Amino acid sequence: MLTEAGRFLRRIALPLVATALAVIGLGLLVTRVLDGVWPISGEDDLERTFEAHRSGGWDAVSDVLSALSGWGAVTAVTIAAAALAFAAYRSWRAPLFLVGAVAAQTLVFVLARIFVERDRPDVVRLDDLPGHGSYPSGNTGAALALYGGIAILLSARIGGRVGRWVWRVLCLLVPVAVGLARVYRGDSHPTDVIAAIASAAAALAVMNSAVLSPRSVWGGPGGNLRHTGDGHVPRAALVVNPIKLDSADDRARIDKIMAEAGWAPPLWLETTVEDPGAGVTRTAVAEGVDLVVVAGGDGTVRECAGALAGTGVPLAVVPSGTGNLLARNLGLPIDLADAVHVAVHGRDRAIDLGAIDPDEPGGEIRHFTAMAGIGLDAAMVADAPDALKKKVGWPAYAVSATRHLRDARMRVTLRIDDGPPITRRARMVLVGNVGALQAGMQLLPGAEPDDGMLDVVVFAPYGMTGWAHATLRVVGRRRRDEPQAPDRQLRRRPIEHFTGRKVEVETARPEPRELDGDPIGPGTRLTVHVRPGVLTVRVPDGVVALRPESRAEPFPAAPPEFAPEPGNPAASTSAPAAT
Repeated sequence: MLTEAGRFLRRIALPLVATALAVIGLGLLVTRVLDGVWPISGEDDLERTFEAHRSGGWDAVSDVLSALSGWGAVTAVTIAAAALAFAAYRSWRAPLFLVGAVAAQTLVFVLARIFVERDRPDVVRLDDLPGHGSYPSGNTGAALALYGGIAILLSARIGGRVGRWVWRVLCLLVPVAVGLARVYRGDSHPTDVIAAIASAAAALAVMNSAVLSPRSVWGGPGGNLRHTGDGHVPRAALVVNPIKLDSADDRARIDKIMAEAGWAPPLWLETTVEDPGAGVTRTAVAEGVDLVVVAGGDGTVRECAGALAGTGVPLAVVPSGTGNLLARNLGLPIDLADAVHVAVHGRDRAIDLGAIDPDEPGGEIRHFTAMAGIGLDAAMVADAPDALKKKVGWPAYAVSATRHLRDARMRVTLRIDDGPPITRRARMVLVGNVGALQAGMQLLPGAEPDDGMLDVVVFAPYGMTGWAHATLRVVGRRRRDEPQAPDRQLRRRPIEHFTGRKVEVETARPEPRELDGDPIGPGTRLTVHVRPGVLTVRVPDGVVALRPESRAEPFPAAPPEFAPEPGNPAASTSAPAAT
């Protein structure tokens, strides 16, 4: 996990240093290399043209624009706008973004002035300014940082696309007009204005990424706190796998972030070998918490998700495992502090769960959030050395996979939605609620977690050519083929894709099986059906749910046996994970 100092360096300091170096480099190029060379030499003609067309009216307009972009006016407007933003958003993020953007632009401006000396245009100037210090245009940069920042904040509050664009254009016209005014008044060269606009745009981008960007991580500008009208203060439960998150410092950071966001002290619950997550999650729901935050790997997330299914209590994830498949597919940040910020400031999104029928009558149903599989993938996760996973993370699975590349292929019978049986010789069969693996590999490119469908991939490469073809298909992120029919001519395809709401897989002999990267023991059957929209997850504000039109048809409601018992919202059919 990154420390706060590391986060500051990565998000703000290093990008601003790079921006300053770029602006300084451009200034040195203009003043030392391209001085007197076209198009820089053409700036003199443009400046004289402005001088020749001055008038009393335009002088007055440019004087007003210069006053609006002066340091006194910029400071006063920044303070006032930051105060209004805090009142409107009820969060420190909006004013921090605005003040930070102006301060960052000022820093770049000061550094550029130190290293780059440029005389002002050789025309009669309307302002009493020294003849040097032209690069970059401080007024233009300050105006863009301030009024561009206001435009970004207003865009988040104004409804309607037309209204948002009107305000954006109005706010951004100010720095453009200021830049033209500085050239008109003989205070700056055109390249001074261009450099200022570039540096201010970079400052806005840096602060937006660090403070406001939905995928960043520190939540949207409004904070999106879940206080209710009766004064209720929200409270979260932290379900923690102590093997994955046992640092007192990390727990203190989480408590601090919760407190700063206006949440009550969280309820801390730890998983155990006997209770890998479902039991403590039911305890949290019974306590009436507003949110369950899971800090653990995919197995812990799976257990908590099964217990929360149908309760309406949102699930937030602090990824702490090797794969973190659900987090990666939902665009959740991996950094601890970022993930907690999303938990308290994000928005809720309903997603599906996959449900695995028990092997024996009367057994408990198990759930998965990402994928369930039988064959090579299950053997791979079962044999991945724990010590290697701790050292290198998910690449340990690739090392394990090489041990099973020569395993005999399975005889598989596949049935989709009670359709005709499909027989294959395959390496593995994966049923997915999401499609992306680590490193951005798309094993199920068409899978969406909220489309009411399950995606199936039959992985059956044969020989070196088959493995090469299959690898290129996965690494190349090729879109899913149309769902295929049980045609004998398709049997030699290295990869086949199918979709359905219920999937039955049967093998000729017991094969390894897994749920969300955890082995569940060998078996000859894997029967999976989808539970549409039963889990609410907290995602970064601004991440939209994608539902392709081709798969947007209505889907049946969850079977009645999955509904929570009356008066007991914590009831769940989730089973303990294999240990």
